[in-house]
Amino acid sequence: ADCDGVLPLTDDVMRQLQEKHPEAQEAKLGSLLFGPFEEVHDSLYQQIDGEMIRETALRTKGSGGPSGVDANGFKRIFACKSFKKSGVNLCEAVATMTRRLCTEYIDPRTIEPILANRLIHLDKGEGAVHPIGVGEVIRRIVGKCVMKVIKPDLINAS
Repeated sequence: ADCDGVLPLTDDVMRQLQEKHPEAQEAKLGSLLFGPFEEVHDSLYQQIDGEMIRETALRTKGSGGPSGVDANGFKRIFACKSFKKSGVNLCEAVATMTRRLCTEYIDPRTIEPILANRLIHLDKGEGAVHPIGVGEVIRRIVGKCVMKVIKPDLINAS
């Protein structure tokens, strides 16, 4: 194993990863919730704007997912003055996407790149594998913005 704890991708490591992550199955009926639910007003998500996206990106840290763009890359893209209006426009576009994700049905296949993870296979010792998934930074930024606006309602509901 490497000194950083990442195992080389051998046939045995691949077999262990496949055992830990079997193919997805249909949801079992008993695990689904049915019945009335309280409608969330779309206006709640109007608070998510380009400025919130930019501020959240500036506070986000960490490695990048499969795209390889880490938190520092997004900080530069969203906030660097040398991009002139492009960074502001991109923040607004991400805010629009975030509001749509919260208020409309979006075919999951169209957002797979945002949901993807980079797999790291760590050495757990004695030949065992500990899989770690590193998600896309843009997903973390979007998630933090959504949580910021719904957190008070979640606290009140609990």
